[in-house]
Amino acid sequence: MGSLDDLTPGKRTEGLLGHKGQVIKACVVLTAKLFFADPQWIIPSIIAPFIFTLVAFFLFGGQAASGSFLLYLVLGSGLMGMWGTTIYGSSNSIGFDRWNGTMEATLAAPIPLSWIALGRVLFNTFEGVINALFILAIGLVWFQVGFSLVSPGLFLLASVSTFLSLSAFGLLMCTVILLSRKGGFITNSMEIPVYIATGTMFPVSILPLAALPFAFLLAPTWGIEAIRLSALPGYVGLVTNYWTDMAILAVETVAYLALAFVLFKRVEAYAKRNGTLEEY
Repeated sequence: MGSLDDLTPGKRTEGLLGHKGQVIKACVVLTAKLFFADPQWIIPSIIAPFIFTLVAFFLFGGQAASGSFLLYLVLGSGLMGMWGTTIYGSSNSIGFDRWNGTMEATLAAPIPLSWIALGRVLFNTFEGVINALFILAIGLVWFQVGFSLVSPGLFLLASVSTFLSLSAFGLLMCTVILLSRKGGFITNSMEIPVYIATGTMFPVSILPLAALPFAFLLAPTWGIEAIRLSALPGYVGLVTNYWTDMAILAVETVAYLALAFVLFKRVEAYAKRNGTLEEY
């Protein structure tokens, strides 16, 4: 039998990585159930990807003289869909508690709020991956785009790394909506600027010089570059190479995670001290 201290109400049990892993798994599963229980998921995950791809082909498809250019459009549309789903779902993963009256119970859980948010963000980003795969399927079947990659292995590595970077960025965005009553507006207004800054539909190198620092601070910029270098023959983007892009992507992803956990710790303490998170 354990000691009496082990039965003390409110005692935190956050020391074991396995325990946090169970929390993340439970949050992923619950978020998935809530996602599929809501019929509106069809719009961002099926209808929106199709529209993204259709618009891209109407704009540029007639000028495409090679399969590589068509694949470029498909990848760009997929990344747009992936980013849009990630930023919307992840930034609102904490707001969901406020809307449904479960904020107090979530904050009272014997686990840091950041780990709960991380589980939700991981599924939201995975939803974005499904979104991107659906767009790829549209390109392959509907528009008959050839799918011949320069290096399938490097393409997979870059895709997974970009997935992780988007999860880290989504976790960072959770702190915005947690503290600000305008958090949803802030994150929604970021969607289009990030499409542009990360070069989802065109190379970042053609952006104005004033916009490049912002673009370089976004980890998905480097992930997109690495994906294109590993997928498109003859692709010329930034002056960096594949492994340089991957190294910068890794550094910025770790920085996002570190900053997100620090902010969550401060935000959670502030929220519990003031007790006003349920108010709009």
